[in-house]
Amino acid sequence: MKSFRGWKMGTLISLSTVMALSATACSNPQPAAQGSKAAPVAEGPVKLNMAYYIGWNTPSIAREDNPSLKYLEDKLGIRMNLTAAAPDIYKEKLKVMIASGDVPDAFAWTDIDDFMVKLIKSGVVVPLDKYIDEYPNLKKEKPLFLTKYQGNIYGLSSVRNPIASQDIPLIRKDWLDNLGMKVPTTLDELYETAKAFTKNDPDKNGKNDTYGLQLGNTAAGISIRGTTGITQAFGIKNAWTKQGDKVVPRFATTNFKEYLTWMNKAFAEGLIDPDFAVTDGPTSDSKLVRKGQAGIMFNFTTRIYDFETNFQKTDPKAKLIPFEAIKGPNGERGVTARVDRGGIFISKKAADDPQKMKKIMEWLDFGASEEGGIFWNYGVEGMHYKKTADGKIEQDTKMFERDMPRTFSFTLPIQSTDELYIFPQNTKEAQNLVVSGHKMNEPFLVTDETQLLFSQTYAKYATEAEKFIQDNTVKTIMGASKVSDWDSVVKQWYDRYEGDKVAAEIAEVMKK
Repeated sequence: MKSFRGWKMGTLISLSTVMALSATACSNPQPAAQGSKAAPVAEGPVKLNMAYYIGWNTPSIAREDNPSLKYLEDKLGIRMNLTAAAPDIYKEKLKVMIASGDVPDAFAWTDIDDFMVKLIKSGVVVPLDKYIDEYPNLKKEKPLFLTKYQGNIYGLSSVRNPIASQDIPLIRKDWLDNLGMKVPTTLDELYETAKAFTKNDPDKNGKNDTYGLQLGNTAAGISIRGTTGITQAFGIKNAWTKQGDKVVPRFATTNFKEYLTWMNKAFAEGLIDPDFAVTDGPTSDSKLVRKGQAGIMFNFTTRIYDFETNFQKTDPKAKLIPFEAIKGPNGERGVTARVDRGGIFISKKAADDPQKMKKIMEWLDFGASEEGGIFWNYGVEGMHYKKTADGKIEQDTKMFERDMPRTFSFTLPIQSTDELYIFPQNTKEAQNLVVSGHKMNEPFLVTDETQLLFSQTYAKYATEAEKFIQDNTVKTIMGASKVSDWDSVVKQWYDRYEGDKVAAEIAEVMKK
């Protein structure tokens, strides 16, 4: 359900604007057919208008001031006219650009949502399947491009190794040792471990100041931060699922009520952070990695580094380790694969220009290559790093942070599990724990493609509808509402948000 939210901007493009964009797209000349006269070869670099969001400060994007940009442009034979900004600022900029008819050659969006579906239906962007197969690095990543609409791939994601998941189970090994306990393997054992971490003074300081499970809340979406590893154990793996002859949302299943029962009991016994409902993500993480209050969390393996850098300095005996995905009552378990729901989309205007299309695809394929990965992580050899005699990379971090080479690339190669989230500034022990956490959980990866199924009706209600489920989930876990009343919550959702119509639309898309 979460993916339906994205940035719901159904109102951002008026009908007249979409019609104007559609007319422009349809009036553009088609690529030369086989046997027809080839398009003239461009003299000099191909100019590309591109727009995408970035998660860091924007460096100079002037060719003469940024050697990493100059390097990439010269290598690929392009000139980039780039609009790049943090996501919230970027989305507003792109909205204005597209509303005015100034569609970039290639641009990023976070989801196949109502906004993007309008662009697809109006012909402003093109499907990319036939192009992907011509580029080896992108073709290798094709199974992970889930940015699909009606069976076609429209966006090229910044692919990571799917095990870069925020569902990795992490636990205080020193607390287990203090209490003479083993790493839990089942939901029952997880419950008993969380109970011991809450009741039995696991840090041996003589105070009642610990609890078992660290969770956090989110503004919308039905997945409480840090509980997906638990829902997976209850067999709740997809946003939508078949139940008999019907397609229903995950929260309408018996499994979801079983999950609520488990969580409600755990909260009532004090095994969960009592303030989770008003605790955002960073604050939630901080309670474990900086304050050492909690003993178990489901999160990214990088929390091991945060723990080492922060709380472990205060208490050198403290130790946070990963463990395997928890088994549920029917033996089910999983960690949610990390796959992007958005990516780079290419305008029909650019696709109708063979030279532009070729250069855009070469740029994306370079990013997905091993060489592109080095550029992303380290920059340009001789400018931002040098190789030692034994082949190791020594980075000039000051120059790298000034030029931010990764600003000029979007796609990434799939990192091997051994190399994923290896932070050389942390100890080798911590790095080995990160690798082991990924390897032990890789067999349990779950990819939910139903999260990408689009319903036009649901797009009208997404934010409100998901907040409704989120609020009621929290109330039920905290005991303000009864689990026995959950069917009434589901009925209200169906009544308020045209649930039957939404489910019918999802079921229809599932057939394709």
